Amino acid sequence: MRILIISDIHSNYEALEEVLGEKHDMIIFSGDAVDYGPDPDKVLERLMEINPKSVMGNHDAANAFNIDCRCSEEFHDLSIYTRNYYKNKLNKNHIDYLANLPYFINFEIENYRFTAVHGSLEDYLYDYVRPDISEEALIKKFKFTESDFVIFGHTHLPFVRKIGKTTYINPGSLGQPRDFDNRMSYAILDLNDVKVEIRRKRYDFEKTMNKIRDMDMDRKYKDILMSLIKNGGYREGNNL
Repeated sequence: MRILIISDIHSNYEALEEVLGEKHDMIIFSGDAVDYGPDPDKVLERLMEINPKSVMGNHDAANAFNIDCRCSEEFHDLSIYTRNYYKNKLNKNHIDYLANLPYFINFEIENYRFTAVHGSLEDYLYDYVRPDISEEALIKKFKFTESDFVIFGHTHLPFVRKIGKTTYINPGSLGQPRDFDNRMSYAILDLNDVKVEIRRKRYDFEKTMNKIRDMDMDRKYKDILMSLIKNGGYREGNNL
């Protein structure tokens, strides 16, 4: 069994299509299909078609329930702007899909136990579990789970750590990496030899950037979005 693990697509259809070419038997998606990128509707249509094991992210909840996404201060205004800008692209089926995503899931595959959530089990949608977290704090964030694999996202920063019998996996962001590496980030879990690998792969980011460039949106937000896609992060003054 070869499992493709993805998170934080953020309306980047090109990245999603590229990663689906990776050999896999099933997909686990740890949330945030929408906001920021230019194709929330196409991403949601594709997700509904492939039907991965999925959980709700904070941006999914913001679109589904018209609530604040409570994301980082640095990108909060951008998230509000893009959510409003793309609102008319989402129909009732899209909203219903987002609204019906679970906050977390527990399941088994080949006698291995899995937990998936966007943030943590202390705060399903909004908790940032970063790579520099201590072992003690990491165990606590997931309520001393007995799962073999714990999958989460939200930070856009990939890492894998094994503590005791449990392997914690954040695949990073598929559609909007923020570690200044613009290649999409995802994970492959091969249950045949119980091996996890974070992978980085190039996709047609120029196509995504061109879609944003052609949109009639505020230049300030357009520049930030294009910088995020081109540079894998944003610093004021980045050259596009």
